[in-house]
Amino acid sequence: MILNTWGKRLALITLLFMGSLACSTTSNLFVAQATLIPSRTPLPTFTPFPDATETAVPTITTTPAPTKSPTATARPATPKPTAAPKVVVPTTPPQPVLSSMEFHVNPATCSHSGLTFIKFIVYLNKSDPSQRYQGAIVALGPPDGSTIYDIILSEWNGEYTFVLGDAGKARPGNWGVWLVTPSRVRKSDIGGPIVTNDLPADNPKACWAGGVDFWK
Repeated sequence: MILNTWGKRLALITLLFMGSLACSTTSNLFVAQATLIPSRTPLPTFTPFPDATETAVPTITTTPAPTKSPTATARPATPKPTAAPKVVVPTTPPQPVLSSMEFHVNPATCSHSGLTFIKFIVYLNKSDPSQRYQGAIVALGPPDGSTIYDIILSEWNGEYTFVLGDAGKARPGNWGVWLVTPSRVRKSDIGGPIVTNDLPADNPKACWAGGVDFWK
């Protein structure tokens, strides 16, 4: 019984001691907390966000990128004109202008001979040399036809001949020949001039024998 009482006492003392120890610990904890934990700073006032409203999405206009101008092609330099090569065009001898006369003449010829004379042929058709004019009246005179020195008739073969000097003897002069009608009206162009001289045979300019052809 006595042990029982002491046991209870011991348990009570132990309980009190432990309670005292717990209080002390609690008190110290509160003090520590009061010392270490600073006073709490109030948070700033929370401002609520405004309600979300539908905002119109701005229309985005797409600006096309500027088109790059094509690079201008440099204009080639204009070549300087070059002189065209000279083309040599063969020329034909000028054709004589035909008169209104019935008969025309060929250019006169002349060469050296042992006798001074003028002769040749009268043709009726220039395209047919076989057609000769027999009996044509041929006049001799100056190159302008102003005077008739002599008249002869062409022979059967159309040839005519004016003998101007003796054999071996020169007779210089300036002559013309033409055809006339029986009334002495000129009906052909004037052949010549034929300029006879007394140059020797070895001179290329010697003129003793002249000639003119007539043709229709």
